[in-house]
Amino acid sequence: MYHKPMLDLVIIGAGPVGLAAALEAKRKGLKAANLERGTLVNTIYRWPIETVFFSEAKNIEIGGHPFPALSPKPTRREALAYYRRLSEVEGLDIRTYTEATRITGSEGSFTVHYQDRGGEGSLEAGTVLVATGYYDNPNQLGVPGEHLPHVRYGIDQPLTFWNQDVTIVGVSNSAVEGALDLYRGGARVTVIHYQGEIRPRVKYWLKPDFDNRVKEGSIRLLLNAQVREIHRREVVVEQLAAGGKQEASAEPPGSRVHLPADFVIVYIGYRAVDGLLRGAGVRFDAQGDAPLLSEHYETSRPGLFVAGSAGFGSDTRTVFIENGREHAKVAVEEIGRRLNLSVTQS
Repeated sequence: MYHKPMLDLVIIGAGPVGLAAALEAKRKGLKAANLERGTLVNTIYRWPIETVFFSEAKNIEIGGHPFPALSPKPTRREALAYYRRLSEVEGLDIRTYTEATRITGSEGSFTVHYQDRGGEGSLEAGTVLVATGYYDNPNQLGVPGEHLPHVRYGIDQPLTFWNQDVTIVGVSNSAVEGALDLYRGGARVTVIHYQGEIRPRVKYWLKPDFDNRVKEGSIRLLLNAQVREIHRREVVVEQLAAGGKQEASAEPPGSRVHLPADFVIVYIGYRAVDGLLRGAGVRFDAQGDAPLLSEHYETSRPGLFVAGSAGFGSDTRTVFIENGREHAKVAVEEIGRRLNLSVTQS
């Protein structure tokens, strides 16, 4: 006989992809709950206050709820209001400040262990879907001093860095946008990149602005350079062999320069938060980078699914809200089919 657990589905994470899974589960009559270690859509909440999405509003809508943004590309503030309101209207069971710590059991009788403000607890569920993203797991430089308190992995408000020497490592979209915001916020900005040119995929409206600020000397750009040490008020940078463009004033390869740095901001990418999956014993690819997933985004442990970038290791540049919400839909579709089949056969 089939013994129905307390929940059909536990969703770990309450970002846009986790919420998309919860909405899909509700549409299918499944009893589901989201566990979120922070507040609702915690990653978006932690973005810089004036962030504007690269995606258009229609591409980050979930659950059939229109996103009424004032411009084609919504702001962080609009997104927070949108996801909060739809969670309220839909009556989703979202348990914030509740961190999942371990997944045990098997399909039909999983136990998700968690830690909240009241202590340790657990939930029983027939299936589990992990949608933890990657924002809490930035790549590390691997150099002495990178864990000092003035080393950051993003900015909140430019005013924090007013009249300070700030070294930015990397030239991703976030790095370029951060450099421009900090320069206009009154910081003295140096950008360090280990390659010989800026990535061509930098947003088309940011790159000309950044290039012009570099040309006029408002932002210093060191290409073919790599941070080797971080100290409390400076960084040690090694000049690499030239590859692509290079400053006329660049030091010879192998030489090291000491740059003043009141703050160091690192933008060298992220990798998926996958500790729960590894702890659950799921199989990973040959490189050990990403879990092996079925066409329904199920891991090698039956009943344990993944949606969004949580399932893609270091490949964080091709998985977004736009396709992550589709992962959630496919996974929950399979979960609903399977649970309904189990009930029918009991």
